Amino acid sequence: MKRFILLLVFFILFIFILPAKADIIPLSSKSIKHYGIGVLNLPKNYKVYKYPYFDSTVIREVNYESIKKSAIVNTLDMRKISYVAYVPSNNVALLTVDLNPGNNWYCVFINQSTGETGWVYTEDENSFMTYKDLFYRYGKMYGVRIFGDVPKETKNLYSKEDKSSQILEELTYPKFINFTVIRGNWLLAVVNDITKQAKVGWFNWRNDDGSLNMFPNLKETN
Repeated sequence: MKRFILLLVFFILFIFILPAKADIIPLSSKSIKHYGIGVLNLPKNYKVYKYPYFDSTVIREVNYESIKKSAIVNTLDMRKISYVAYVPSNNVALLTVDLNPGNNWYCVFINQSTGETGWVYTEDENSFMTYKDLFYRYGKMYGVRIFGDVPKETKNLYSKEDKSSQILEELTYPKFINFTVIRGNWLLAVVNDITKQAKVGWFNWRNDDGSLNMFPNLKETN
């Protein structure tokens, strides 16, 4: 009887707690293989088409509300949908966009490993964000964090938006990064490092090839 009760409790926890912890946040520069031109936030039901018209073959159909309520939600399942970021508590489900020719159609990467793409239609103009838009929308509110596997010099805080400028600080573990403005591939940041002392300078947030060195937090973190 005791064994049955324990199993029942475990099952209940599995159903109600696991989905709440199903967030996907890119933690390394290798988390996103295909950056494209930005991201598309699709927190509702949507279909992915082979071509950008409704008579085309439907490659994938996603019911976001069912996903949020499902007990099988986990990182692996979300990776199969190829969300680069998935935070259901904040209505965030980001696919990277390869092309946006207009007319509310977006070519999105539906497989980050293979680079497979498909077409999504949405009339919500706010659903598409360049990476600069993404940083401003979420990073200004929740801060940003540097990927753990980037080169050491990426964590340097510079006096100007130029790697040849003076290095103000060589940070080993920036605890929290808040920024005020983005200029090109640089952002002006206020940083609290492990010593809890605030420092101000420029971070190289994006590389010349479009890959990112950091990513905005998508919700408030403790």
